[in-house]
Amino acid sequence: MTAPVTASGGDQRRLCAILLNPPLRPAVDTISHRNLLAALPLTGCTELRLANLIDLKSKDQTQLASFVVTEPDLERSRQQLAAAIEGADEILFAWGTGSVTGAVGKLLKKQAAWVRAHVDARGLSNVWMVAGTPRHPSRWRQFVGPEKQRVEGSSFEERLAKVLTSHKSSALP
Repeated sequence: MTAPVTASGGDQRRLCAILLNPPLRPAVDTISHRNLLAALPLTGCTELRLANLIDLKSKDQTQLASFVVTEPDLERSRQQLAAAIEGADEILFAWGTGSVTGAVGKLLKKQAAWVRAHVDARGLSNVWMVAGTPRHPSRWRQFVGPEKQRVEGSSFEERLAKVLTSHKSSALP
């Protein structure tokens, strides 16, 4: 999990973006972070907090799949996720649409189910996603890019606003 980042604004509302795992470099230096900042006004929030399904840094999903994940790893991640969710006004699922393979992939599916249950228990009935999936923010610009012709708009922010939507958490698969 990374430290909260506040955008300018009056009334402070916190968006908790739940990603897959931390990057190797500081999160604020990533395209994902810049894209998430663009999502703040679309969700009615001014503050961003990041949390991860698993708190193990890796360069990519292939490397993550090769890790040995222990119960203490999962518990540590769940404590961090719970704290981030408890302090959130809005939740964004953004851990990606691809699947990590092997034993780690199975654990991550269980972790995602745990997150959904915790969000529901917290009473947050809606969650934000891009195009109805937990698409990772590093892929947002590609997804809404004008060359794909999925969404019309003159800017990334305008196109993102058309696909970043709120969904009933109880209706999610």
